[in-house]
Amino acid sequence: MPQMYLRQSPEKEMRNTILISLLLMLLPVSVSAQFYTITRYSEILPTERQKESYNRTAKDVTEGKKNKMMVKDTLTVRSDNLKESEGNSHNSDRKASLNTELQKNVDDITKAENNLPELTIPNLYKEIIRNGILYPKIVLAQAILETGWFRSSVCRNKHNLFGLTNPRTGKYYEFNHWTESVRAYYTKVQYKYKGGNYLLWLDEIGYAEDPKYIIQLNKVFQMIR
Repeated sequence: MPQMYLRQSPEKEMRNTILISLLLMLLPVSVSAQFYTITRYSEILPTERQKESYNRTAKDVTEGKKNKMMVKDTLTVRSDNLKESEGNSHNSDRKASLNTELQKNVDDITKAENNLPELTIPNLYKEIIRNGILYPKIVLAQAILETGWFRSSVCRNKHNLFGLTNPRTGKYYEFNHWTESVRAYYTKVQYKYKGGNYLLWLDEIGYAEDPKYIIQLNKVFQMIR
């Protein structure tokens, strides 16, 4: 039996046509809106693969900058430290050299002091002769008499063997070592001697205030001659 198709009315066909046209017009707008939404959120919320790629890239860049900074700092510090180290080395060597030189001077002074003769009658007699002093035994007797056989405070504290005094102050001369007083005997006393009996000359110049000084001196002289 042949099928029969019912023909729609013109008004209904027109309405369907308008509905279809509206649907076709709205379809691109919806698709465009959906595409825009996906694209927008794709930029804000990257995929996991993009995140991993970004993290790897950022890590590489950070490590690269860090290594570059470390190399730069190392080079800079090395250059500065090298100059400072060289300067410190020179200063240290100079200080060591100065300390060595000072210690050497101290040692030389100590050695010289240690080499100075001890105050004994034989050493004193040798020192008197070494200084070219005339009548060495009489002068030796003077040192013994003036110091009480080297026991007086002037001898022990001032190293003055002959009771030499400063004519301006009247005070005893003070020496660093007894050998200096032997030299001073010549420069302050015996340089005036022009000849004759030495004992009488000492009395004439008033070497000592004690009027019996020459008698006592002669007694000591007789003991050591």
